[in-house]
Order: sequence, then structure tokens, then C-alpha cells
Amino acid sequence: MISTSIFILVAFNAFMRCSSFSVLNRSKLQHRKVKNNIHGFNWVNFSQKQCVIRSNCMRQGSSSWVGNNHLLSPSCLLAKQIGSGTVKFLSTNSSFAETPTNHDKDSQRQMRKDRLHYHLIELGIDAELLANAAHRSISTTDGFDSKFGKSAIKAYRTYIDPRPSKLDAVSRENVDVAASRCARQIDFLAKRHRSQEAEWVRHTDAEESTKRRVFPLVLVLDNVRSAFNVGSIFRTADACGCLEIFTTGITPHPNGSGAEKISKSALGAERVIATRHFVTTKQAVDYLRSDRPNFMLVGMETTERSKCYTNVRYPGSDIFIEDGQVIDGSRLKGVALFLGNEVSGVDTEIMPLLDEVVEIPMFGKKNSLNVAACAPVVMFEVLRQWGAIGGEK
Repeated sequence: MISTSIFILVAFNAFMRCSSFSVLNRSKLQHRKVKNNIHGFNWVNFSQKQCVIRSNCMRQGSSSWVGNNHLLSPSCLLAKQIGSGTVKFLSTNSSFAETPTNHDKDSQRQMRKDRLHYHLIELGIDAELLANAAHRSISTTDGFDSKFGKSAIKAYRTYIDPRPSKLDAVSRENVDVAASRCARQIDFLAKRHRSQEAEWVRHTDAEESTKRRVFPLVLVLDNVRSAFNVGSIFRTADACGCLEIFTTGITPHPNGSGAEKISKSALGAERVIATRHFVTTKQAVDYLRSDRPNFMLVGMETTERSKCYTNVRYPGSDIFIEDGQVIDGSRLKGVALFLGNEVSGVDTEIMPLLDEVVEIPMFGKKNSLNVAACAPVVMFEVLRQWGAIGGEK
């Protein structure tokens, strides 16, 4: 009899060691979903007093578990201890996903609304006014409040009352993170709407038929590495009425590698400005000397020999060319600015071939500006000296 009892105890102890749990208070066990549901896995949080974890390894449960009136079969459940009193349940059967009641849906909706209003107020937005505007947009024929605009109001409504197909995904997302993101989106959409409605603010590009005002200003990009820097320079060059852009060496260009990245920062300017690519910067210098003999070649680099960019007189004042006009390059006076690599700058073998080397004064600890940032500084100084800024258009 004693040996039988010992056998039973040993067997029971072995059974408990193989089980994922040793103690489950079934009458008091409660669980709640937290943060994200990843790849359909349910995250459940337990109090330490309610659940004692015996195993830290991923193991299939050997007994059924009852929690919040839902029976989970061990054949469809995996459990892992994540932290103190926290268990990760990995359900392999979607039928075990909890179906929220109407009360749960209402409480989740109120939680989304409360957190969204909190973050909207942080951004200086009248949350109640926006809520009223969203309600009026669907309950009356007044349309969308002009203070916020259609997009901002729809973003508010969509987050508070998502479509049924999106409700499950929204309910599994971290409420505070999602509400903060939505509030920032609403803030941006409302500001964009007000800016577009302001008649005195200009946001549209010139019509395609409008001719560009082009100046005898050429940029030479000497092995500039970043396509995004190149795209930004193209956009600045269009704003300054540049005649042409030369790319050399590894510099990405619109007709070669990096074209897609260039377009993201150029926003179409790469299709407006004439451009050509040279294998080496020396080839670009030779081309300018032969086809643009009256151009001043100016390098932009920080050296002991550099002059302040405002202390140089740039030839070509009061000269501008209507876009599409035939240009006699042999007689035209102008400036070609050389911009170098982000790290090494303008090639040291190229600088002696140039007419001038200029720099922008630095008052901090860094030696220079980013190549896309320093380009417009000198370009607009050239235009200022030519009388293009502050004069008649």
C-alpha cells in the first residue's frame, strides 16, 4: 500500500514538472490583452499571485485552462514565461480568439477617444471642437468644418470608429501609441488645410507652359555620393535659374544610377534642368574651358587659400536668358560652381585648375556645411551680385 502511494506521488510530481503550470486559481483567474497581438498570437497578463510558472521553456500545456469563461485546449496552446507573472499564449487556432462583447467595444472606443483627445490637447488642438465637427459632418448637411478640413476630420472619425474589417487590428494595437500617431496626423492635416485655404500663401508650381528665367550659372558636382543631396541641389538649382548641372564620377544622376532617390528630393526639378554626366571631373573642366571660355570656374572648399564667398566678384551681372533661347556659349560670361564629395570635398587635383576657391565662414566647431546646404548660400550671392534679387522679375 505504501509503495503504491509512493508510486502515485512520484508519478504526480513528474506530471506536474512536465506541465507548464503548477498552480492555477481558476475561480479568480483574470486576463487582459496588452499592447500588440503579433502574427495572431494573443498576449495575456496574469498577476503573480494567480499564476505560478514552473517552466521557462516553450512547452505545450498538458491540461486544459479556463480563464474568463474561455476553454483553451492544450493541443492548440503554447505558453511561455516572458517576465514576472507574464505569460505569452500562442494560439494555433483562430477559433480561440476572444470575441469582444458590445460592452468591450464601447469601452475600447471610449479609451481610444480619451487618449486621442489627450494627445490632441497636447498639440494645442481643441479636441471637443474637433469631435463636434466630426459629428456634424455625418449628422448634418453642413459638410466639413473649414477650421479642420475634410482630411483631418476623416482621420479623427476613422480612428475613433474604425471599419469593422479594421476593428480587430485597432483593438490589438497599443492605444497610447496609436492615439499619439493619429493626433500628429490630424495636426498636420489641419495645418495643411488651413495653408491651402489661405489665398496669400503660394504652394503651386508654375505652369508647364511658363518659361524659366535662366542665368549663366552652372553647377559641377564632383563625386557627390548621396542621391538625396543631389536631388536637393537640383531643386535649389531650379529655384536659382541654373543653366545646367554637370555630374561627374560616382555622382548619381537623373539618367543613371540613383535616379529614383534623386526624384524623391528633387520633386521634379531633375526633369527641368539640363544635365550631363562626365566620367571624371577633369573632363568637365576641359569642356567648360573649351565651350564656356568666359565662365569663371569657382570651387567651394574650405582651405587656407579660400576666399570668403562674398569677397569675390562673379562675372555675368545683369545677364539672364529666357529658357529655350539659343545660347552662344563662346561669348557668354557666367560662373561654374564646383561642389565636392561630402567627406573629401573638391578633388585636390581639380582645385589648381579653377579660377577661384571660396568658402562660407564657420562660427561653430564643424569645418563645413552639408554640400546641399552650402550650395544655395553661394548661388544666391551670385544672383544678388547680378541684380536678380530685389529687382524686377
